[in-house]
Amino acid sequence: MAMAAAETSFSINGTCSIEEQTHNIDYSSDLLKFANESRQDGCFNDIIIRVGEKNIPANKMVLSCYSKYFNTMFTTEMKENYKDVVEVHGVDAESMEKLVDFMYTGKINFNTNNVATFWQFLIFFKCLVPVRKLCIEYLLTTVSLQNCFTIQALADRFIIPKLTEKFNNFVVENYQEVFSGDQFKKLSKNYVIKLLQSTHDKVSSDLVYTAVMNWVKFDLSSNESYLSQLLKFVDFYKLSPKMLEDVVSVEPLIRKHGDLGYTLFYALVHHSKKTEKSLISLGGAKSLTKVTKFDLQTKQWIQLPDLPIGRDDAAAVVIDDVLYYLAGDLQIDGKITATNIVHRMKLKKKVLIWEKVASMNVKRLRFGAAVLNGTIFVFGGSDDNDRSLSSGEFYVVSLNKWIQLKPMKIARYGHSIVAHNGHLYSLGGYGSGYLCSMERYDPFLDEWKDVAPMQTPRGCFAAVVLNNAIYAIGGYDGKQRLKSVEKYNVDDDTWVYVGNMNIERSRHAACVSQNKIYVVGGLDSNNEVVKSIECYDDQTDKWSVAGETEVELYKHSLVAV
Repeated sequence: MAMAAAETSFSINGTCSIEEQTHNIDYSSDLLKFANESRQDGCFNDIIIRVGEKNIPANKMVLSCYSKYFNTMFTTEMKENYKDVVEVHGVDAESMEKLVDFMYTGKINFNTNNVATFWQFLIFFKCLVPVRKLCIEYLLTTVSLQNCFTIQALADRFIIPKLTEKFNNFVVENYQEVFSGDQFKKLSKNYVIKLLQSTHDKVSSDLVYTAVMNWVKFDLSSNESYLSQLLKFVDFYKLSPKMLEDVVSVEPLIRKHGDLGYTLFYALVHHSKKTEKSLISLGGAKSLTKVTKFDLQTKQWIQLPDLPIGRDDAAAVVIDDVLYYLAGDLQIDGKITATNIVHRMKLKKKVLIWEKVASMNVKRLRFGAAVLNGTIFVFGGSDDNDRSLSSGEFYVVSLNKWIQLKPMKIARYGHSIVAHNGHLYSLGGYGSGYLCSMERYDPFLDEWKDVAPMQTPRGCFAAVVLNNAIYAIGGYDGKQRLKSVEKYNVDDDTWVYVGNMNIERSRHAACVSQNKIYVVGGLDSNNEVVKSIECYDDQTDKWSVAGETEVELYKHSLVAV
């Protein structure tokens, strides 16, 4: 029978046309599972890792697979290659055991108590990069007020750029809480300087001043000598009037140091000259010739001289206490009628009168205007036929002349123009649909460059600059009127949403006064005129009602004086 069985053979060669097939079966997990079970049973182990009194059985092949440290140890002429027991010093036995377990199971549990230790193990034993990435991802989720400085120390020591970036963003977003905590107050002078260097230009001067004083006063006898050095990061001229007058001016430490006293004096003088205390509204769809001033202290409106020629969808700017009202829509017989006329009024004169100055080269309405280095710039808008414009021009006060500029990259109207740090920014509006794009103009190079777009398309909205950031406020996105507000961080070219207004608005106007944003008028989602005045405080990220208009205002202009 055995012989018969041996002589029996089978072959299906040539009986079908199916080609050879290759199959891949992943049984790596089964192999690791078997290896781990065998290791725990004491089978096939060829190495013992000894940490203190703890013996951890393992296989050289598995350790070498996951750790370059062990691979080098077991594949070179190191003495450990010929030993059955390898002693590891300066590490924690429990963590070492968990690391070996991970090599066999692919499972590891990170928590806030062990993640820093595990990271050091992964680096020391040169474990696989994907594992280290998992550790970093977990660390990124753990940054808090309680551990942020520990996280930064870890990032610095092991050079983890993602973690450093996360720390910096966290500090800026939680500046007040971070810099008022005991952990910050206990930092060394050099570490505090490093923190201020990386954050002082990303938050308000009020916050930076408070942070410096928190640290100095925590240990006054040791820290007072560094006060002048640290206050170099505080821009006294950008302190809010309330902080400057109510806090800084009465601070004994400031007055005690002569050089700081002079800085404070000149800052107070600067604020007394420059701090705007009123808002001026000009023109508008239902108030074509009206010019009114709102006193921010008394909350009262007073009438100023009417415009010689009323219009809406115009623009207003102020240069050296001279108010300019530019172009706009004449609304003749209910039809859109673009104009290029310009009027100005000298606000310091005893008798306020409007006078006509040189007209712009191009008739335009719904355009953007801003002042940069004492010069008025205008760009874009639309003409009588509702066509978008890309052209631009600037006004030289001393020559009473408008000069043509290089056009924007995109023709747009209902957009906003703001000036900041030597550049002009043109954002949003309507072109081929409602736009979220933004471009930046360099007046020295006479060229436009695309920068980060807004997160929401906006037309007929308002934009202002407050504390090194550009704010885009409300508007219309093609579907609905908006109450949302977003902030552009100039330093890192990013937009983030901030607190919403209390009510949606488009065709409104906004300006900055006393280190706050004021929004006046506009239309709501029911196409009704909004009479409330809203005020935004970037310290609290909150909007509050600051008063009401006496007349219905929309498609108007607004400036602070």
